[in-house]
Amino acid sequence: MASKLPPPPIVNPKRKNFLGQPAPQGYVAGVGRGATGFTTRSDIGPARDANDVPDDRHPAPAKRKKDDDEEENEDLNDANYDEFAGYGGSLFSKDPYDKDDEEADAVYEAIDERMDEKRREYREKRLREEIEKYRQERPKIQQQFSDLKRELTAVSEDEWKNIPEVGDARNRKQRLHGRREKFTPLPDSVLTRNLGGESSTSIDPKSGLASAFPGMLTPTGDLDLRKIGQARNTLMDIKLNQVSDSVSGQTVVDPKGYLTDLQSMIPTYGGDINDIKKARLLLKSVRETNPNHPPAWIASARLEEVTGKLQAARNLILRGCETCPNSEDLWLEAARLVPVDTAKNVIAQAVNHLVNSVKLWIKASELEQDAKAKKRVFRKALEHIPNSVRLWKAAVELEEPEDAKILLSRAVECCPTSVELWLALARLETYDNARKVLNKARENIPTDRQIWITAAKLEEAQGNNAMVEKIIDRSINSLAANGVEINREHWLKEAVDAEKSGAVLTCQAIIKSVIGHGVEDEDRKHSWLEDADNFTSQGAFECSRAVFSHSLEVFPAKKSIWLRAAHFERQHGTRDSLEALLQRAVAHCPQAEVLWLMGAKSKWLAGDVPAARSILSLAFQANPNSEEIWLAAVKLESENWEYERARKLLAKARNSAPTPRVLMKSAKLEWHLGDLDEALKQLQTAIEQFPDYPKFYMMQGQIHVLQQRMTQARESYNLGSKKCPTSVPLWLLLSRLDESQGNMTRARSVLEKARQKNPQNPQLWLEAIRLEWKTSLKDIASAMMAKALQDCPTSGLLWAETIFLADRPQRKTKSVDALKKCEHDPHVLLAVSKLFWTERKTQKCREWFNRAVKIDPDFGDAWGYFYKFELLHGTADEQADVKKRCIQSEPRHGEVWTAISKSPQNWRARTEDILLLVSEALSVPV
Repeated sequence: MASKLPPPPIVNPKRKNFLGQPAPQGYVAGVGRGATGFTTRSDIGPARDANDVPDDRHPAPAKRKKDDDEEENEDLNDANYDEFAGYGGSLFSKDPYDKDDEEADAVYEAIDERMDEKRREYREKRLREEIEKYRQERPKIQQQFSDLKRELTAVSEDEWKNIPEVGDARNRKQRLHGRREKFTPLPDSVLTRNLGGESSTSIDPKSGLASAFPGMLTPTGDLDLRKIGQARNTLMDIKLNQVSDSVSGQTVVDPKGYLTDLQSMIPTYGGDINDIKKARLLLKSVRETNPNHPPAWIASARLEEVTGKLQAARNLILRGCETCPNSEDLWLEAARLVPVDTAKNVIAQAVNHLVNSVKLWIKASELEQDAKAKKRVFRKALEHIPNSVRLWKAAVELEEPEDAKILLSRAVECCPTSVELWLALARLETYDNARKVLNKARENIPTDRQIWITAAKLEEAQGNNAMVEKIIDRSINSLAANGVEINREHWLKEAVDAEKSGAVLTCQAIIKSVIGHGVEDEDRKHSWLEDADNFTSQGAFECSRAVFSHSLEVFPAKKSIWLRAAHFERQHGTRDSLEALLQRAVAHCPQAEVLWLMGAKSKWLAGDVPAARSILSLAFQANPNSEEIWLAAVKLESENWEYERARKLLAKARNSAPTPRVLMKSAKLEWHLGDLDEALKQLQTAIEQFPDYPKFYMMQGQIHVLQQRMTQARESYNLGSKKCPTSVPLWLLLSRLDESQGNMTRARSVLEKARQKNPQNPQLWLEAIRLEWKTSLKDIASAMMAKALQDCPTSGLLWAETIFLADRPQRKTKSVDALKKCEHDPHVLLAVSKLFWTERKTQKCREWFNRAVKIDPDFGDAWGYFYKFELLHGTADEQADVKKRCIQSEPRHGEVWTAISKSPQNWRARTEDILLLVSEALSVPV
């Protein structure tokens, strides 16, 4: 049986499976063996536009980068492994970065940021402190010279000009390098050759001037610069002649001011021209969109005005007035931009459209030059707007008093609520008519205080003083009845204004009626005294006097108010007013010794010694056995050369009131009169009665020194230091006595013992430092000063001495440290003043002297230095001013001042005499 052949397969196994199928897009036959394909238009289809989106559905396979092999070769050695962080590289760098990785990274970043915020505030604070500390330790050079830069503000113009030029330390070759430029002059032929291709000119060929200047339009072979200058002058002459009048000898243009007038035509706007164009387009759009919007027209006109196009601005604003005839601002802007003659026509059109506009009528009056024309304008305006106070006031200002009175009569009828018009009418009327006018004004305006105050001033001017207070009281009651709040501050301000206008009684009546409003009973004294001080600072002395008068009526037994009033009268009043006040004061406060003494002193300074004696006798009756009155009587007699009467008074005082001061004054009087033995006898008696009074021992020792009995003087000082160990002047006298005898060691021991008895005492430290400095032991003195500043860190006395103990370059630094420690100490301020004096800075020196004497007017040494400074560097007026202020202050303290004023030969010297002696004794600081 023959075997059957199998049927042939449907698919030929030898046939490739891609045959008969379309080739994939981008396939190029033979590209694997290096063949290059080509395409035809049938392959790529019709032409594509450049903006068509390409078909990237089957992109070509991306080429493998060279870095892939490098990334696969990761470093997984043990050297690159850390137990906490793992390998140094990323183990997952080959994996794709999906959304989970992005979310995880965001979570970790949020955690890191949260952890960082916990310590951020502390870290930033610590960083700021470190930076501040670093800058304090290592300041910049600019900061080190900041104080010198601040001082440059006080440098005058002459000092700037006198600053020498800084020299150049470089050698000649370096200095002249870059300056020596070599210039080679070019011949005219080169200039002509370069100008050969140009054909520019500023002369219009049509004007017929081109033929007058041959060679100007087309450069020729020869260029004559002299002819160019002549042509320029000729051109200017022709231009000026063109604008001249036909009348010979007269010209419209001033030839001298022609070029300067051209400057006014230059636009004043200095911005970018593109900004102007944008603004123009924007404003044009606004005008076209909303033509009835006046600000758009005003802004457009002002833009053209700023850019120098004044005519365009005028045209725009006039078009705006036609478009918006009911805009007041547009008409005012148009009147401002157009010339004066045209402005009158513009305003005339404006008032036709806006007849009730006050601003337009006032502008119309301003445009008129003649007073009659102005009056006509205002009268026409008042016909249309009779209730305008502004128009009435402007019209009244142009009239004579009689005509103004008539106008004001009509004005108050049209404007009955205008206080100013009523008051103006009252000022022009007679007394009787003015009262009627003010009464009508009160009826029409019952809530205004100005009318009442004016009525009070009117009565005061006529001498009806009794009516002034009644009117003010009625005004307050009437205003309160009409529901007006009585504002205390406003009424007090009215009192100040009344005083400035000369109405003193009105001022006093206002204060008396209003000063108690809104003040609690327990606060009256404090509040009223504060009001008096405020009035004094404003220069309203009558107001202050009225406040004191009312306060003394309410509190007649208050000694403090009487004293404040007496000081006020002494500074700002007359001698008669002061004495009258003091007489009232001692009548109400007879036990106030200081008031009796002030009255006696006033009489004594006036030269009326008997009156002063009578006052003191009355004081004795009111205050028997008063120490102050006894001593004042003794001083009065001794100052007037009545020594026997003074001795008798002191004898009576020792018997009736044997106080330490009375005994001391008795011994001092004998000392000053030259009876030293009697003085010693009285001092010995005084020591037995009051052994703990240190001045007795001081006076006893000083008298012994005058008698050259040093041993007895030392015994007196030693006994006094034992009885009164806390008396610093006693220790100082004892130390200086040993120093004068050459016993430096004993003087040191005395001061050391004094410091143990009186710790933290700057005077004892200063005396010890000066003792070492005098013996040329400057190192010991500096070390002692350091210890003293540790013991008394806020002592201005020691800091002032430190400044001048230091070397000259270090004084400024020391002064800054002293001012930081003791900013308001008079000794430090005086030392700083002397420091400026040494540097010849007179203006600053004067300012610091004023600070010193203002802070402590009782510091005599500051006044002495100040007066000496003015004698050397000031004018006669400045010297007199310092002397006058010193006499008013009556200083009592100061190292040099006390030594001179307490000297026996100067016991009768006045303040001005002591000031001269102190200024002579003081040396110029160096």
